Amino acid sequence: MAVLPLLLPLLTGLAAGVRSEGLIPPPPLVTDQPYFDPSMSTTLTAHVGRRAELHCRVHSIGNRTVSWIRGRDLRILTVGRYTYTTDLRYEALHQDGTNQWTLRITSAQPRDEGTYECQISTKPVKAFTVFLKVLEPRGEILGSPDLYVQKASMINLTCILHDLPEPPEYVLWYHENKSISYSSSRGGVSMVVVKGPTTTSHLLITSATTQDAGLYTCAPADLSTTHIRVYVLDGEDAAATLKNTSVTHTHPLPPPGEGHAMPPAVATTSTTTMGSVTGGGSRVVGASLPLSLHLSIALTAARILSSVWVEVT
Repeated sequence: MAVLPLLLPLLTGLAAGVRSEGLIPPPPLVTDQPYFDPSMSTTLTAHVGRRAELHCRVHSIGNRTVSWIRGRDLRILTVGRYTYTTDLRYEALHQDGTNQWTLRITSAQPRDEGTYECQISTKPVKAFTVFLKVLEPRGEILGSPDLYVQKASMINLTCILHDLPEPPEYVLWYHENKSISYSSSRGGVSMVVVKGPTTTSHLLITSATTQDAGLYTCAPADLSTTHIRVYVLDGEDAAATLKNTSVTHTHPLPPPGEGHAMPPAVATTSTTTMGSVTGGGSRVVGASLPLSLHLSIALTAARILSSVWVEVT
């Protein structure tokens, strides 16, 4: 037993020597002031109907508490591990011994979009703000609501699906509420689908006839449908139809692009023209105008409208 007091100085010296050689890492910085983890993101994206989780990591919390506050109404949603709202979609998550406090929102809705504050109960209060963006899947058919095509030309319908949590399992097309068959005796009908965060479905119908006119519907799995009405024009009837579609529209323009100043809206008179630009969201394809005339029409219309459709067949 008398040897132990003699060994203690020796062991202490050895430990100090090992530490000085860098073999033992230095102790972490100790502070009594809590602070937010600098690696946290200030934005989060969720999809409608899906779960959203907002994480807040706090170091050196001590005996303070962490709360989540909703920015739009300054409502206290959670304090520590407790939830203080009657909306059962909100839930506080925290595991003892960790430095992360999570606000979970099950089945996120568009109204949930906005800012949320993670607050530490210091004096004054320390806060970290997160913006939650809620995306709602949407679809559009280019050229809708109306598309005019010349008889015997090709009908090309393009359905674009935006802001998808994942690509749809399938995309179906309907004509007058009847499923389109790609192996029917009519022939010349095909579909091409390109899947991704933005999914595109192309319906191609060759040698259009008057029987191909009518309402077409793009129906992706588990998403809302979108529609377009197709008119197949023939001979003199086509000229009369086009004359009647000459109307005056007020076109609201999108925000100016980089380096381009544009007014909020312009009033233009747009005439539906075979193979050129059309107003009011309609377009006509399949005419036999000279290529130079097509290009001239397109260049003129580009100075007026925010977007153009030019198709040469």
